[in-house]
Amino acid sequence: MVDVVVLAGRRNEGELRSISDVGWEALVPIAGKPMAAWVIEALKASGVAERIVVVGPEELREHLREQDAVITPSDDLIENVRRGAHAMSLEHPLLVATCDIPMLTPGSVGAFVNAAAQNPAEFHYPVVRREDVERRFPGNKRTYVRLKDGTFTGGNIILLDPKAAPRAINVAEELVALRKKPWRLALKVGTSFMLRLLLGRATVAEAEERFSRLLGVVSRAVPLPYAEIGVDVDHPGDIPFCEKELRSTETGARGG
Repeated sequence: MVDVVVLAGRRNEGELRSISDVGWEALVPIAGKPMAAWVIEALKASGVAERIVVVGPEELREHLREQDAVITPSDDLIENVRRGAHAMSLEHPLLVATCDIPMLTPGSVGAFVNAAAQNPAEFHYPVVRREDVERRFPGNKRTYVRLKDGTFTGGNIILLDPKAAPRAINVAEELVALRKKPWRLALKVGTSFMLRLLLGRATVAEAEERFSRLLGVVSRAVPLPYAEIGVDVDHPGDIPFCEKELRSTETGARGG
């Protein structure tokens, strides 16, 4: 079992405001439900979520169970992860999910947690091969990283060992602070590794080793065939695509 933090604290002040004037992106309606509600439902139905804490608007409470909770967000992503983690007992692994992956399925959540358990580490991150995304969602545009092992996109969920969570969150905060200073970030990551990455010569194992050192926690990539984990809603044009998919699957079980 895992404890789950859902990050739903981004105000609706970007491109999605052209779709809806709700105050939070998590509440933007998709196929008749708030975007975050689809994510919460998949997490509840996965059978692995002991407790869910939503860091976001109070309106999402109606989608939660009695043991779950909503806590007030800040304007800072990493601080919201920290707030969610502090609300947990940290007796179980901590699954962190963003609220903008409405096509997430119970089966993909369970597969990620189970696969992570087979390869113990302090930080697990799902990756999906490009061919699996394009097979499942033809035409969907994603950002990919070309490695020697294949071309991958990352998922929008992570799994943290509860003892390592505070350390990893602190380092992530530092890395986010450096995102607008690419040269300093490159020095932090390592220029030789960055060059190998840009040339497509780095391997998954190299990336795991590099990020283990960077975060100060043992990190593992978890290859999965579930494109739903990585297909998020960034732009208004993503919503019709999601609505078509969700309406077609709503009539059946979203277990895959």
